[in-house]
Amino acid sequence: MLAFGALIDRSLAPLASNLTMRLRQALPALPGRVSVSASQGGEAVVAHLADVRALPFDADLPLWDGDLLVAGTLRLDAREALRVALRCDTNDGDSDAQLVHRAYHQWGVRLAEHLLGDFAFVVWDRAQRRLVCARDPHGNRQLYWGCAGAVMAVGSSVDIVRSLPGVSSDLHAKAVSDFVRHGWPMEADRTVFRAVHRVPAAHTVVLQDLDPPRLRRHWAFPVPSPIRHRDPEDYAAQFREVLQEAVRDRMRTPTAAIYLSGGMDSTMLAATARRAAPEVSLSAFTMSYPTVAPSDDEALSVEVATRLGLPHTVFNLDRAHALSYLEDLDALPPLPMDEPDLAPSRETLAPIAACAPVVIDGEDGDWLLHAPTLLTQLRTQPLAEVIGSWGRFWWRTGRRPWVGLEWRDRLRRWRRSARENRTPWLRAADASDYAVADAATPAIEPEHPLRPRNVRALSAPIWDALYEALSPAVTRQSVLHTLPLMDPRVMAFVFAIPPVPWCQEKHLFRVAMRDALPPAVLARPKTPLAGSFEAQVARWRAAGGAGTRISERVAPWVDVETVRRVLRAGTPYEVIDAWRVLQLDRWLEREERRRA
Repeated sequence: MLAFGALIDRSLAPLASNLTMRLRQALPALPGRVSVSASQGGEAVVAHLADVRALPFDADLPLWDGDLLVAGTLRLDAREALRVALRCDTNDGDSDAQLVHRAYHQWGVRLAEHLLGDFAFVVWDRAQRRLVCARDPHGNRQLYWGCAGAVMAVGSSVDIVRSLPGVSSDLHAKAVSDFVRHGWPMEADRTVFRAVHRVPAAHTVVLQDLDPPRLRRHWAFPVPSPIRHRDPEDYAAQFREVLQEAVRDRMRTPTAAIYLSGGMDSTMLAATARRAAPEVSLSAFTMSYPTVAPSDDEALSVEVATRLGLPHTVFNLDRAHALSYLEDLDALPPLPMDEPDLAPSRETLAPIAACAPVVIDGEDGDWLLHAPTLLTQLRTQPLAEVIGSWGRFWWRTGRRPWVGLEWRDRLRRWRRSARENRTPWLRAADASDYAVADAATPAIEPEHPLRPRNVRALSAPIWDALYEALSPAVTRQSVLHTLPLMDPRVMAFVFAIPPVPWCQEKHLFRVAMRDALPPAVLARPKTPLAGSFEAQVARWRAAGGAGTRISERVAPWVDVETVRRVLRAGTPYEVIDAWRVLQLDRWLEREERRRA
């Protein structure tokens, strides 16, 4: 399902007739099958936008069963294990919506604790006057909500919530300030609108009767029991099994696409996809910057695609211009977004969407396999195991494993921050915005005992911004992105194995794919696109970008004259940070026109 929205009156009063059309118009303007339906009592109406291609995980949505409604955008994984837990009849061909329905009957408001996959759904229980809203473990699918009196609006885009009359459009000054400083709000449940809330990843929001919302976490990063094998090859074999299961669950479609670079993560996923689902027609797509950021990505991706027998398309993005989407206010996303390359991203995604309803993304193998520090290893592993694994790694490679001296990293960051201020134009946020708590704020989680750095990085606010940017409401393309390396089963396995040698320089990936990928890929170190930011800023300035108009709309958050100076004479990284001001300015202009 590409998008969905629901309006529900928790007092059970029938909804006003004009709300159905407002809800339908708030869906993204994408090719697809739109369905709108209402409950018998008229207190609930739901709209779905489905891909024109019939997809198995879209079946039975929305699901109405007496007093119960299941709506959302979802794809459930580990379905057989879930069916066993639900004691389903083996002859039943339950759809994902039916499994959610069964899970609610068995586990009530705690149903999401038992679910894996990419999902954002609601269950409306009319008999109990209860609304349950749940979002998947890593937040792949978006879920927003807001209220106007007894009426609740919930959906996959903020536009769904804002379609409900009475939902205020007032801005949250600190959230806007967070955007211009970082590129996203720092609180997981917050948007730039005071009255529109995000359901945080891995959380459930429950609204009972007319009571205030209750927020609870239904998933946490795994803390598995250790996995230890005598034969090192058993680690690679078990990892291949886990990864194949994660990839196979995501390929329940006749066709699929994958972003293919020359790096380890995407090529590993491509090889795994061919093994896990050979019946699915898989196509590969590569983004190339041959002169702006030359690399061997294109050559290696061609070699891998040829080896795996994949149709392969290479997009030349050398001529892409940063911020080109800003001149068309209708092209702006629902929320302010730090996406200078939004226009070329949409353009390249169009042929991908025409090819397949699902595209596999290789994020984020770097942080998944980031090795824990020596201190963390000593706290969580027997001393003899740590010493033995270090000695064997040193003997085999001639190098000591990564140590991770945190005090040195902290000192380096402190010195860098003391020298640099990349946002000198930022004003302080209104103190009142720091004091006002949202309706439902997620609790702070304790530090992960096995992989604290990994979990901090993999749960950072940037992930909500990334997943929002990949959502159909922003891309304006009928395609869903999925990230197998963020599967909880993959995380649980990686967190359970010895970090030395398996988390050193992606040793696990390289050994597991030894027979599947070319030697050049297996031996390739991490290769960033050097010089791409500098070239992008230089091209933007050469096209007159430094003279882009900036209005006083952004003055509550930034010093406009300082922004102009940075755009003219700042370093490339300072300019890229200042681009957020331009994006916010155009977004505010669009908001003014909408309100008028």
